[in-house]
Amino acid sequence: MSRGFLDLPEITSENFEHSLSSDQSFAEFFNHFLLLPVFAVAVRYDGSSAGFELLDHTADRLSRRIRAALFEIRSRAVSDPSWIPAEPLRDNSFSVTRLDREQTVQWLKRDRLPYFLQSDCYFEFRLAKCLSQLSGASSSPALRCDDECRLLSARRFGSSSEETDSSFISPNTDRSEPDDCSTAHGRSRSSFLEFKRSLVGGPGENILHLWMDIERLKTLSAKTKSRYLGWMKGQYVVSSSAAALSEQLLSRLGLNSTTCWREERLRDVQPRLSEILLLYWGQRFCLILSDQWQICERVLSSSVCADTDPQPVCTCSDMRVELDGTEIQTLLEVLHTESRSGFFFTHFCQNSGQQLWENAVYFCSELLQYHQLFCQNRFDPYRAQRMAQLLYASYLSSGAQMSVGLSEEDRRAVLLRLSPPFEDLFDRAEEHALRVLLEPWTLLSEKLRDAPHTVAQWQEVRYAEAELFQTLQTLYTHTQSRQQQEHRTAAAPAEGSRAPGLWAKVPREFRGVRLDSLLRNRMELQHFLSFLEENSASLELQCWLDVEQLKKSDGALLEERNTSIKDKYLSSNFLFGPSSPATEEQQKRLLQMCGGWQRLQRECVSLSVLTELQSLLHSRLETRWLPLFLSSSQFITRQQQKVTDVESEPQPVIRQRRRRHVWRVSGGLMSSSQESVALRRALLNPVTRLQFQKFLSVRDDLLENDLLFWLEVQRYKDLCHSRCDDVTLQRKVSIIISCFISCSVPPALQIHVPPDAAQRVMSQQRALGPYVFRETQACVFEELLKHWPDFVALRSAVGEDELQRVLERETRSSRPTEEQDDSSSQQQQEEEDEAHVAADEEQNCGTDGTRADTYKTEAPDAQLSRRIRTNTELKT
Repeated sequence: MSRGFLDLPEITSENFEHSLSSDQSFAEFFNHFLLLPVFAVAVRYDGSSAGFELLDHTADRLSRRIRAALFEIRSRAVSDPSWIPAEPLRDNSFSVTRLDREQTVQWLKRDRLPYFLQSDCYFEFRLAKCLSQLSGASSSPALRCDDECRLLSARRFGSSSEETDSSFISPNTDRSEPDDCSTAHGRSRSSFLEFKRSLVGGPGENILHLWMDIERLKTLSAKTKSRYLGWMKGQYVVSSSAAALSEQLLSRLGLNSTTCWREERLRDVQPRLSEILLLYWGQRFCLILSDQWQICERVLSSSVCADTDPQPVCTCSDMRVELDGTEIQTLLEVLHTESRSGFFFTHFCQNSGQQLWENAVYFCSELLQYHQLFCQNRFDPYRAQRMAQLLYASYLSSGAQMSVGLSEEDRRAVLLRLSPPFEDLFDRAEEHALRVLLEPWTLLSEKLRDAPHTVAQWQEVRYAEAELFQTLQTLYTHTQSRQQQEHRTAAAPAEGSRAPGLWAKVPREFRGVRLDSLLRNRMELQHFLSFLEENSASLELQCWLDVEQLKKSDGALLEERNTSIKDKYLSSNFLFGPSSPATEEQQKRLLQMCGGWQRLQRECVSLSVLTELQSLLHSRLETRWLPLFLSSSQFITRQQQKVTDVESEPQPVIRQRRRRHVWRVSGGLMSSSQESVALRRALLNPVTRLQFQKFLSVRDDLLENDLLFWLEVQRYKDLCHSRCDDVTLQRKVSIIISCFISCSVPPALQIHVPPDAAQRVMSQQRALGPYVFRETQACVFEELLKHWPDFVALRSAVGEDELQRVLERETRSSRPTEEQDDSSSQQQQEEEDEAHVAADEEQNCGTDGTRADTYKTEAPDAQLSRRIRTNTELKT
């Protein structure tokens, strides 16, 4: 095998400037690095001008304005042709701050490049560069997979290693011209992201993660390397880990023993990992999009991920602290992208001389690893327990060497809930650590904002979305012209027509309606057509519509429609008959334009004749039939009913529904975890929880059950931290299962969880121990999270005082009978009383385990069972 092919590119201070201008892939990865949130001032390299500029998002905002204005004028012109924007967008120019190239290059070499070379962005660039070269060498016999590739192939697809290797490589070697992977995917960061997505769910994903972790290990300080090595061993050697490598592969790499996991050994292993990633998974990635994939499917099983567990539903909040201000939100983003920035903020804390800052940033970094344990499909309670104890001993205990200075009360609260550990164990400690890190982050931000001022700058004018902006200006002109023409048309009935008094009978609020706007309203168009049929004039509108369809046709369809219009309308049955919509003079003119009667019978009708016919019909419909239609009692009644329907619906609810639609369009995942944190705290607040519960009950009974289930699981977790016996714990589990997962009243599954997840709870409840509801609770929380923004929007719109009345009104309207109203009101009152009692209990109880006493009684479980039965009976 040619090792030279696998030589990864090296970026140094000497070749940095040349690589930036000559390598588009490097420029894209480096720009991604420069735009990370840790850098307060965003600088980007512009390949078209080969220079640098400050990014202030003005161009993006202006582009969005142009696109929004274009969408508005197109949509409003259809529904209301008389509409003209109050403030048309007439300028698409904006200024860009350019930076002196030579000075910026020197500044980047000094203050950014060292961190880029330690970042994930650089590591990914090196792999992406090799990936783009695969196509040029894919047909070389020297690039066949070695033992590791064949071992991985045999394990993955269930065939002998020799057969799989031969069958996999042969399609490419037989090609006269190798498939160009770089052409198919592009030499860019997006290509590498596609490659990463192709590895998800298979062993290739774990190999890539190991390769990246080895690169990160090289950049760490001696103080943190040993802890990171320990974490890597737990990730890739422990069989219960979701990222564990196979025993065969570990043996081949010489990493099957934990004593072998030393930095020197991992450095030696990394080139072999590169070969597996590129020569097996990389070639397979290129092959997927080639026409040879169909040939290889006979060998490579279509169920590529058949031996892996389904991906888990991960709703664990990686950012679990809700603090005020945008600075803390930016800090959270910075901590989550530290590995992509080369640990820029971590280095700042290390070099500050403030030990507390350094300890806090280390704690937040390792806390992310702890949270990831609860998001894996194969959860390992032992690893979670071990890591929780390590975090507590290292950062929170009274004698911790890297103490973050947590208060005694919060430290004791963590200690009491240390076994068994759950995902929210360190919430208070994380909130404290973030408050500590807010000070260094503020100092760093101020320092970074001043840095670009040391480089010469000037302003340059550019233009956003030139083509779209020109289209927008054209539409503005057309809209104004159309409105002027409609004003002239509106004056026509008064100036003289065959029915000058008809428009005077139209109600004043409808006199602005014109035929063009009516034709764009499908519902009213149908009513108008029915009105014309009642008055034996429907052919006039049908003829106009048929000619309009003909204008959009071509080829044989155009000729067919032309013949149909000529036979149906340009005959003695319509246009030239006694009931013609045209005057005698107009009939003679149209016949003359057709070249006489005989020519009309032989040839197709010209477009100019049809356009003239349309104009005649348009005038006839608008001056005679339209005012009669607008003054009809049926039309007036429909418009009044529409106004009544809009006014009868509470405006806050209308706004809430609109916001819900926007939220769903914006994406299924939250833009940040602020909503997750807010929802979790709201569910533990009795008053807010009850309001949210009423809100959910209007939408779906199962949503209300989701909320109750989440609460009961939280109470079960509190029980696990108490001194109660196993019988009490098991009894609580059985009650939760019988109420929500295997209910005696149909449907058996009373919450929004997949049936297979519910089955795992029932079949493995003893084996899963305290984590029996981990997966199902995550599922229902994800479902509740979808509705939380709607509730927040409604609460903000109506206010706290009005919210209760709005929810009660919505609840009453959703109940079909008075009997159910009475039953629900009684249940609602009981829940309100219980909420206030719970609030008093939570205020009075401490963190010393006394809350567990409330769960040893039968009352809460009895209330839970009664509540579920009542909800189910109401549904049935």
